[in-house]
Amino acid sequence: MDELQPRVEQLQPRVEQLQSLYRLCHQLTNVMFQPIHIVRLDERSLNIFILAGQDEGIELEIKPDGSIEP
Repeated sequence: MDELQPRVEQLQPRVEQLQSLYRLCHQLTNVMFQPIHIVRLDERSLNIFILAGQDEGIELEIKPDGSIEP
């Protein structure tokens, strides 16, 4: 196996990330009424990236520990 390739289990979001993702999706769609365009796990940083908003102006990242960065 190529050591430079990330292992499959490393590409899975952590429980803390999924909990933050659920809270953010709820706030964006049910509280702020904003559409979500992209949810993606960045293979390099292992952060979850979210692109949202009517004009795609909301960019958020969820770190593996569940903390959120604007």
